[in-house]
Amino acid sequence: MRMAELSRRSGVPTATIKYYLREGLLPPGEPTAPNQAEYGQQHLDRLDLVRALREAAGLPIATIARVFAAMDRHREDTPPEYLSIAVGALSEPLAVPEDQIEAYARAQAQVAELLHLLGWNVDPDSPGHDDLVRAVVGVHRFLPGLITETKQLVPFGRTVRSLADVEIPETYDPAVDRSAVLRFSVLGTVLFEPVLLALRKLAHTDRIRHTAAWRRRR
Repeated sequence: MRMAELSRRSGVPTATIKYYLREGLLPPGEPTAPNQAEYGQQHLDRLDLVRALREAAGLPIATIARVFAAMDRHREDTPPEYLSIAVGALSEPLAVPEDQIEAYARAQAQVAELLHLLGWNVDPDSPGHDDLVRAVVGVHRFLPGLITETKQLVPFGRTVRSLADVEIPETYDPAVDRSAVLRFSVLGTVLFEPVLLALRKLAHTDRIRHTAAWRRRR
């Protein structure tokens, strides 16, 4: 299909499609003549994913471009590695401020110790690793004393691991439909994490009220 039909079928204005092409959010079409190209289902799928990431997830263009660039660079990787790289690209690369080198080194060591205690098969390049390091740095900086020993984090790790067991069953096969699984993985990460955080807040409220009621009965 030509760009005009791609625009009609996707509901995305032609000017926006051209912008996405310039920014690398959309792969080039198949050239057919000077300044003309043919587009296919992969372009419709990509435009649909861009819309979901922008409108539903609220991601900025720069983040979406980073995710797609990672996807396109590693398209020939095995499905698990491919998905891991795509989801990992949702996070900002770890940048260590010069005045916090020691703090980050301490956090990285603590994260490594935690992962060892949990026995998880992950590495520093795994999605979420840098986010966890940044978070630990923030806790030590603004809530000193909250985490005095790494083993305090183990129950939290085990809890979220049980969530992973629910989300990703033993029969999970990422090779079945790479496009569909990628969409689910990236969108699921962005859209479902707020659900988990909201449930945690509600659980805190329930726990506080339950504890208060128990104290009143004493």
